[in-house]
Amino acid sequence: ALYVTGFGRGVFKSTDGGEHWSLKNAGIPGEQPFAWRTVRDSGGALYLTVARRSDDGKFGNAGDGALYRSTDGAEHWSRVPLPEGVNGPNGLAIDPRDPARLYLAAWGRSTPEGAADGGIYLSTNRGTTWRRVLDRDQHIYDVTLDPKDARVLYATGFEAAAWRSADRGLTWKRIAGYDFKWGHRVTVDPQDRAMIYITTFGGSVWHGKADGAVPR
Repeated sequence: ALYVTGFGRGVFKSTDGGEHWSLKNAGIPGEQPFAWRTVRDSGGALYLTVARRSDDGKFGNAGDGALYRSTDGAEHWSRVPLPEGVNGPNGLAIDPRDPARLYLAAWGRSTPEGAADGGIYLSTNRGTTWRRVLDRDQHIYDVTLDPKDARVLYATGFEAAAWRSADRGLTWKRIAGYDFKWGHRVTVDPQDRAMIYITTFGGSVWHGKADGAVPR
């Protein structure tokens, strides 16, 4: 089966190689959900990230973003609780060997005191509970796992920083040399795992050492 998200529409599924598509929103409230991304765990469960509709700083209302899970091929969705105060889920990474271990990239809410409740959150029980493991960056766009070593993770966002963890997301170190404000995603160099690429919004593509040497 193939799955795609339609921003303002929901999740579409095809079982014939993309010839025909059906909308699969059972369990997702609202007529125009901001379906943002889907990701599948090693057991076949699907997760859907729904973007928030407002950045007025409020949460706990119809403008919240959300996270959903389906265990039957998108036929039905159930809501996964987000951490308290988080209404801007932006990306989800899943440990390939442990489908209960989730890494959530969160976009902070705008408040009079600045951004709040953004960063990276870790769950070890499929999203039943969460704890924040990175709070020094309030606007994380995405989390990437090293495809050959799930202990190593990377992240970047909109605060002129990129981050690396070597202990399954428990602690994070800023990657020196990268300082472009609008980061998109980190990709491990398939030819050399000691190197990474960082894509950006408007700042070209950065390439440098994963341990923090200045990118070139």
